[in-house]
Amino acid sequence: RRSSCDGDLFDRLLETAWPACELPATVGSPGPVIDLGVMVPADKILKTAIEENVDIIGLSGLITPSLDEMVHVASEMQRLDFHIPLLIGGATTSKAHTAVKIEQHYSNDATVYVPDASRSVNVVSTLLSESNKSDFTADIRSEYSMIRERTANRKSKRELVDFRAANRAA
Repeated sequence: RRSSCDGDLFDRLLETAWPACELPATVGSPGPVIDLGVMVPADKILKTAIEENVDIIGLSGLITPSLDEMVHVASEMQRLDFHIPLLIGGATTSKAHTAVKIEQHYSNDATVYVPDASRSVNVVSTLLSESNKSDFTADIRSEYSMIRERTANRKSKRELVDFRAANRAA
């Protein structure tokens, strides 16, 4: 398996414009990371992940279309029965977006928002640790569930009116 815990590479990945792919394996022995670059289609990311027998896929995005592509990658990972963690990062992403839009499309393993490169090494270490992964993943899923519930409650409290009714009321 390929491996890496190279924070500098994750920094570069977080600066890309479309999902890039970080494919590390064991944190204890840093090794090569497969950087697929920018604007990489889901099928290439997933094909590479299978061919290289990776332990983690990391997606990063700086522009809004990346968000939809991340959902697509997560859905494809579920459809293809992947069982490895999915890391989400980049300027256009957030914990709320990961919880509301991405995580529910991939339930075979953890989907984790990583706010910046400095945290990626700890997250990867935890996800690859047999003794820590289960509790960490359960905590993340619980937190994301609360975020989804809070978001749904916020939306349901808003009473929207159509444009004509709003103009009449003004």
